[in-house]
Amino acid sequence: MFKWILHRTIRAMETRYGYDATYLHELTDISPGAMRRYMKAQMAARWRGPVAADVWHCAGIAGALVEDCGPCVQIATDMAIEAGTAPATIKALLSGQPAPADAQLAFDFGRALLQASDRLDDLREQVVRRWGKAGVVALAFAPMYARNFPVLKRALGHAKTCQRVRIGTDDVAVNQMLKAA
Repeated sequence: MFKWILHRTIRAMETRYGYDATYLHELTDISPGAMRRYMKAQMAARWRGPVAADVWHCAGIAGALVEDCGPCVQIATDMAIEAGTAPATIKALLSGQPAPADAQLAFDFGRALLQASDRLDDLREQVVRRWGKAGVVALAFAPMYARNFPVLKRALGHAKTCQRVRIGTDDVAVNQMLKAA
């Protein structure tokens, strides 16, 4: 029964976002207990503290971008739009164009954190000035949360598909330099 509920929950997410979550179905079949723990960890990581939801999601997009070739960036983008992030902001971030200051800071911090960039200390100071230490934690959780999906997909052998990111009716060419350290 528990396995059935998990599969149903995954199917609902797949339908809502047009996302192939075969790897999550596989995890459920391997171990419903492991899938339950995975879901609990993901829910705990969604804490955003003093950071606005639309901005918090920009750090999450950065996390997906560093780890993924498209499908996870797409779902992170869809969730960001659903949370109120302006599509123009996401297009700017993904294409390497200037974006609104808070969104850009969150995105840059998320990338720098996962890439262990030389810019991390400066960006952390900017985050502390803007949102305090709780903001640092929140903006660390977002890319950590986002990176878990592509890492699990790779582990189970499902990270084989590249795609452009679609925002509304537009395909966005992701600036591949954003993935580099």
